[in-house]
Amino acid sequence: MNNGNWWEFYFVRYFIGSIFGFLIIIALVLHPDSGLAGTMASYTDFDALKIKDISAPFLLGMLFLGTAFCYVSSAPILVLHALRYRFQFTCSNNTSVSVWLIFVILFGVFYVAVWKLNSFTLLRGIMSMAAFFIVYSQIFMLVSSIKAKNAHIFDFYRKLAKDRSNQKIDRKEFVESYRHLREHGNAFLILVCESALGMALFFCTSINELILTTFFWLIPTVPIWFVATYLESRLKNV
Repeated sequence: MNNGNWWEFYFVRYFIGSIFGFLIIIALVLHPDSGLAGTMASYTDFDALKIKDISAPFLLGMLFLGTAFCYVSSAPILVLHALRYRFQFTCSNNTSVSVWLIFVILFGVFYVAVWKLNSFTLLRGIMSMAAFFIVYSQIFMLVSSIKAKNAHIFDFYRKLAKDRSNQKIDRKEFVESYRHLREHGNAFLILVCESALGMALFFCTSINELILTTFFWLIPTVPIWFVATYLESRLKNV
């Protein structure tokens, strides 16, 4: 982000997500099929809202609300970014197949259990699947990282820092290229996360359900603080 490219600024990255988040909030509050529509109607009389009442401060407030939803929705990207050292693009057939098999089977078992315990309708079960898959994937990555080889994360970040400090022109251009790809990818991945969370919240019928759903969505981010603290404690070894 040293070159100041317009697409690298946080405002640009979150602007579309903020608009999209605002639209999702409107759908959650006003759509007749939304479980929260009736609940929110008891707090706010949206039916009495007229075009003349929509002022610049109102729109700005809604945009800030959309930004907050966008930021909360993007929580899984933090976990993916912190644990990206786990992505190994080498093929070890036996290990890869067994890990993916365990991943898929556990996902199926857990989601069926959640479906049954909450008595989901078919539509709610399908629309909530994306959010559950995202949360489950993060937890799976976190759990699989708790082992003796945990030092790999330190080795990854130490090597990454040393590689990035190399000022060769070709290396700098390479880093710039993959950063651009990831920044654009982040912007669109945020929209996917917003959609997943929005679909899960669409069927919440009370404020309590909304809070619990959001809480479970954010749980995987908690260990990231400890990851950062662990890396800080190893600073002397860099």
